[in-house]
Amino acid sequence: MTDEDVPDSSRASPWLARRRAVLTVALIVGISPFATDMYIPGLPAIARDLDGTTAQVQLSLTAFLVSFALGQLVIGPISDGVGRRRVLLVGTSVFVLGSIGCALAPDVTVLVVARVVQGLGGAAGSVTARAMVGDSSTGTARSRLFATLAAINSIGPVVAPLIGGVVLGFASWRALFVVLAVFGALLTLSALRLLPETLAGRRDGGSLVRSSLGRMRDLLGIPRFRWYLVTGCTATIGFFSYIATSSFVFQDEYGFSEGLYTLVFASNASCMIASTLVFRRLVGLFDEDVLFTIGLAVCTVGSAFVLSGAVSGIGPALVWPALALVTAGWGWVIPGSITRTQAVGHRSPGTAAALVGGLQFGLGGAATPLAGALGGTAVAMGGLMLGFIAVGLVVQWVATRTAAQKTSNA
Repeated sequence: MTDEDVPDSSRASPWLARRRAVLTVALIVGISPFATDMYIPGLPAIARDLDGTTAQVQLSLTAFLVSFALGQLVIGPISDGVGRRRVLLVGTSVFVLGSIGCALAPDVTVLVVARVVQGLGGAAGSVTARAMVGDSSTGTARSRLFATLAAINSIGPVVAPLIGGVVLGFASWRALFVVLAVFGALLTLSALRLLPETLAGRRDGGSLVRSSLGRMRDLLGIPRFRWYLVTGCTATIGFFSYIATSSFVFQDEYGFSEGLYTLVFASNASCMIASTLVFRRLVGLFDEDVLFTIGLAVCTVGSAFVLSGAVSGIGPALVWPALALVTAGWGWVIPGSITRTQAVGHRSPGTAAALVGGLQFGLGGAATPLAGALGGTAVAMGGLMLGFIAVGLVVQWVATRTAAQKTSNA
């Protein structure tokens, strides 16, 4: 039996049949990105209150992103050895402590350190929650569950800035982190009550470091897993170019107000929510690789329209709907990437989730300054989106054809 030859079951583990359990898993996976989107409106106030520069305060965002990415790479493989539930509960508890540290921070240095702690806690919760789904379901059920998680998490970019704005309307920026601490505590209690240990037969293969590195090496030794990883990472860099640059494009270049830009971002995110729900319906009727490839193709076409609108001077009349097309395609790329890597890496779901989440999030975040370095314009945004997502599409197409040929020749 190969690493992709897992039984295709339409049923998941009984605990995943409970809506509250699925919602708890989804919110744990999404709480860290939510923590980023929610506090961004408060960055100027943080700089004033802590007597810090803009660059110093922005370092708190960088610190969180780096710790969240690296934390997944380290903690995911560990959970394959020691179990999921304990690591998840420690992670959500650490997230709470980090949030409290942010709320009480007397200066920028303490804030940055607290954000590192918060990112590590969020990473532990996120990577183990995804691994729990991989442990407890297979085939169509797993794909639909990951699509459900993606749909719930895609709501975060819409509501997080709105909640942050409401909180800042009547309280200081410190209240944002109090809200996150309370939210994290509620998720910890919910996980304690609803989520069981899902790793059957815990492994003890020597030291944690050596066995974790061994699991990473084994997964990276699978050619199909490597190609899925390359596809996901390159496409994510392209998508992050949109996330990091679109506010400057629409507000500085096209003259949109903050409120109108919020509408742009929210409408695009809504397209992603809708398309993810469509993906969930189509899983089982169509091959996941086909759906994944179609999602990448739609993103590539949308990115080409973004670049065309920027170069031609048509501007937001084309760029806005083109970005909506990109985000709609992304609603198939996210669950497609996760389900395929989890299927190939089903023997070590925590390590698979760590490599996908850590590398995609880390490389995507590290590449966000690229568009700014190229001027932060619509042309730079569209060019980077098209270039990187198109590379992901080509890699996925070639790898899928190669795998199909090997199967037919076997």
